[in-house]
Amino acid sequence: KALDGAIDLLRESKHPFLVDTLSTKASWYGEQGKWSEALASYSEIAQINELDSNRELYARNLFSIAHCYHELGNWSEVITYALKAREIFKEAKMIFEISWCDLNIADAHAELGDGEQAIFWGSKANDIATLRKDNEMICKSNYAKAKGYKILGKYQDAENLLLAAQDLVAKSNDWTQITKIERELISIYRLTERSTEADEAERRLSTLTEVAG
Repeated sequence: KALDGAIDLLRESKHPFLVDTLSTKASWYGEQGKWSEALASYSEIAQINELDSNRELYARNLFSIAHCYHELGNWSEVITYALKAREIFKEAKMIFEISWCDLNIADAHAELGDGEQAIFWGSKANDIATLRKDNEMICKSNYAKAKGYKILGKYQDAENLLLAAQDLVAKSNDWTQITKIERELISIYRLTERSTEADEAERRLSTLTEVAG
């Protein structure tokens, strides 16, 4: 409430600290999983940065908006805003940021059931990740591509990518990504009628769920 009051005062006075304060609020909402509220804050920040002609900050906020939509499961909006951010990042040759846009676009296409586009954009993210030796991005882009191949019924290609992603994430503490990969592998095992492997993977996942709560 105190932060909201401060924001109202800063908004009325058009104080330059408004953007910083709104960013703090958006970040807090994100940490609490309140993505609709975070989206509203990031949208206001983006409008301010666009008016101020601050292209880099505008692009970063467009990407944050895409992330909020990702968490809300609004995949079409993820693509729309990630593409807008990507265009500006490309003008500034911000290659790292571009690869994250590509990853989000790939993931959104996979969720929408467009396997070919998921592979296309996932490959773009993977190319940059490989050049940078960025294991996190390689892992996540392999995962997005794997979902694309699964949609197309190319289960062996999907499994190979998931196993490669699994190797990369295995020594990390990214339990969310580990769980996502395991669930996709279970899906592949079921689709290819390998019930023993699926049951074993489900047992492992059940243990993780129990331990992690």
